[in-house]
Amino acid sequence: MIKLKKIGPGFFSDPEWEKVKAVRRSISHQQAVRESAYLTDQWRKMWGRGKNRMIDIRKIMQTLAAKKIPFVLTGAQAIGGWTGRPRATKDVDILVKGGRNQTRAVNAIKGLYPHLEVRNFAGVTSFFVPGEKESVIDVTYPHRLDLQETLAYPVWVEDRGFKYRIPSLEAALANKYSSMLTRGRTLERRMQDIVDFNLMVMHSLDEGQQPIDREKVSALGEMVWPGGGGKEILRLVDRVKAGRSFNIDDLAQKN
Repeated sequence: MIKLKKIGPGFFSDPEWEKVKAVRRSISHQQAVRESAYLTDQWRKMWGRGKNRMIDIRKIMQTLAAKKIPFVLTGAQAIGGWTGRPRATKDVDILVKGGRNQTRAVNAIKGLYPHLEVRNFAGVTSFFVPGEKESVIDVTYPHRLDLQETLAYPVWVEDRGFKYRIPSLEAALANKYSSMLTRGRTLERRMQDIVDFNLMVMHSLDEGQQPIDREKVSALGEMVWPGGGGKEILRLVDRVKAGRSFNIDDLAQKN
């Protein structure tokens, strides 16, 4: 008979089951991107998103590459290798240089998906399936210093003869840190940022995984919040490594 362990007043759980549910996998970046894209496609098909199902992350990246538009794949699809837990997401996030490069990238995607509606926001151009409220493609330009570094020092990924770039581990952590501090961002999205941050830190401790470069992540944190971000992001990293998570109220405020 399996015995449950009491973990609090009235709460019981099987520790072995909890370990199974919390497992992080040693998965390559190309495998993680493919798995995330597959899970996203299954979600779209399940919910009958119509033309939404036509969004193909590989086709988007190949189109940009063919037009020689430098880009970095970001968002949930890019960090599955760093978290060890690839997941579905509702959009494809692309980071490009501002100005002419962003215009060219937006026009290339317009040509690829002419049925999508285009809306411009501060720092990002988004594509929507007509009648839907959530974007399916976001083209961001580096309107923050940490995003500039993300674009300047990415990690190359090769998949079946095609090469593309994703954020480095330290840049991915800094991007999530910035998102956590963004007060205009909805609470549930900021909470998801915390989950992703936690997973990346914990996965960096798993056997065979790349450790976090403290000097790099501190420098990137300082770009997010000059005068305090470097120290703060290291505090959060160390807190997670010690087995303690955090929430929005634990974050130091930069203003």
